[in-house]
Amino acid sequence: MLPLSSLFSSSSHRPFILRLRLQLHLHRSISSSPLPSQSPPPLPDLPLSHPIYTIWASNTGLGKTLVSTGLAAATLLSPSPSSESAKFVYIKPVQTGFPCDSDSAFVLRKFYKLALHRCSPSFVVSASNHFLQASASASEAVLGYGSEGEGELRDLGIYEERRLLGEEWAGGAASKLIFKTMYAWREAISPHLAAEMEGGAVPDNVLLEVLGRRLGIGSEDGGGKVDVWTVVETAGAVASPGPSGTLQCDLPFRLPAILVGDGLLGGISGTFSAYESLKLRGYDVVAIVIEDHGLVNEVPLLLPVLVLPPVPQDPSDNLMEWFDKSEAVFSFLKDLMLSVHSERIQRFHDMPKRAGDIFWWPFTQHKLVPKEIVTVIDSRCGENFSVHKVCDKDFITQQFDACASWWTQGPDATLQQWFQIELARDVGYAAARFGNVMFRENVYEPALECAELLLEGVGKGLEGELNKVRAKSK
Repeated sequence: MLPLSSLFSSSSHRPFILRLRLQLHLHRSISSSPLPSQSPPPLPDLPLSHPIYTIWASNTGLGKTLVSTGLAAATLLSPSPSSESAKFVYIKPVQTGFPCDSDSAFVLRKFYKLALHRCSPSFVVSASNHFLQASASASEAVLGYGSEGEGELRDLGIYEERRLLGEEWAGGAASKLIFKTMYAWREAISPHLAAEMEGGAVPDNVLLEVLGRRLGIGSEDGGGKVDVWTVVETAGAVASPGPSGTLQCDLPFRLPAILVGDGLLGGISGTFSAYESLKLRGYDVVAIVIEDHGLVNEVPLLLPVLVLPPVPQDPSDNLMEWFDKSEAVFSFLKDLMLSVHSERIQRFHDMPKRAGDIFWWPFTQHKLVPKEIVTVIDSRCGENFSVHKVCDKDFITQQFDACASWWTQGPDATLQQWFQIELARDVGYAAARFGNVMFRENVYEPALECAELLLEGVGKGLEGELNKVRAKSK
């Protein structure tokens, strides 16, 4: 048996290490959520009628919820001149520390005070707050009594809607703030630990399906006279595990991202690591936002960074003055997000013609290919492409990759997503370390290991033929 130290001291056991990593991944997957007997259902369609962004952070407690509040105020309290009203949808897929610590309740409280602080009584805005499911412990804390089915999630059935500002008789269309908290646990700890302690584990495919349905909120209004925005605020940091134990950044909804960085000592490394973790997994990071702690952490990052003023540490401070100082930053961030969204849609529409002008597709009569049938691929999730379609409105839908390459597709759709991440990581390592190496009279470890693995697997038994070829070349 190999000593444990040899796993880390010798490169000769790399295939063993890869198998060990796969076994550990399988063990985690089986223990947390059993592998399905068939491929998981494709992700729901993603509307592109309005901007939809995910708010990430390089660590917990850095201000994701403050950024969400600032964006809500920038959207609803300063609507676009071309829109009659605005709608801001705040989605919190996973919440721990509930109900004492409810991010949606925080956004609602601060937004209400900001609306009173900035707007005239004639300004009309309403809000709805919906909590979907919670653990038995969290449900008891909210409802005041327990219920049967310990270890299961409960349907809270909590939905409230009220007018925040403006009289009932006020004319004009009302802007609206919509909150959706999908799953909640009572303990203020990592979601995978909370789900293990309190029960109510949520499989990844269920979480993604429920989230996908919530992303459709407001799509019927987007692109019209209603200015619609949606933000999805994650829990903890970029690589914090979700309820199933899967890292949140490994879940395949690759929405455009806003990263809240760390302005404290040590925050440069954490922020850059979080940024590269998202990029490695195919996320488009539109902006990084950092709180100013006087250490100018934004300078060494060599990335576009928006800097917010220091957040007051006095618990009695209602943060109204801080939000006023931050108003220009959030307004700029909103404009940037809208610009990136619009440019993305335009690129989708332009790509078929651009490709037809310069691409050569094999086995294709190019004159017979109208641009309408060219498939515009946004990303991949497992065995499906996420492709751009237009049917009255723009949207992203899932399309099975029927022409998949054998080396990117595996026999199990659940493991495929993991293999895709591992492939990106290994290719990134090789590119960063070796760049481009021409083969003649050279050897480097990745190429050598790849050749050895091929001869041990699909090429087993071909050593004799290869030796004959080598003999002739001598």
